[in-house]
Amino acid sequence: MIESFGGILNLIVFLALTFGWAMYGFQMSLGIKSFYDKFKISHTGIIIGGFVGSFAIAAAIMHVLILLRGPEGAWYLFTYFIIQAVFAAFLSYRTVQAKVAADEGVIYTKEPIIAPIVFGCGYGFLLFSMSDILYA
Repeated sequence: MIESFGGILNLIVFLALTFGWAMYGFQMSLGIKSFYDKFKISHTGIIIGGFVGSFAIAAAIMHVLILLRGPEGAWYLFTYFIIQAVFAAFLSYRTVQAKVAADEGVIYTKEPIIAPIVFGCGYGFLLFSMSDILYA
């Protein structure tokens, strides 16, 4: 498995990204009420949180499949995640700056801005360091 990812560092980064997707998938599906409570977000928004969680669960499943079959040719998926990260960070920044739900007591943090940037950098690193594998 280490060889198919081009080294231990690439595998560790990929496993960290897999764990991140699994964590957000869990939080936004099975643990959504406590996730919303942590930030004092109205439970009326749980339906969209579950919708977002479905993307995170799908990403985690795709990562497991890549772990099982190997990353050869998966550049398009990594590129998709970089594009998604850019839009997520931008839209989250815009929302946090606007304080859209401040009147409702929502606790704004930098997590929805920082997490996509970290994910995007992880995928960018993998695209660069695994280019001979991903573009095969």
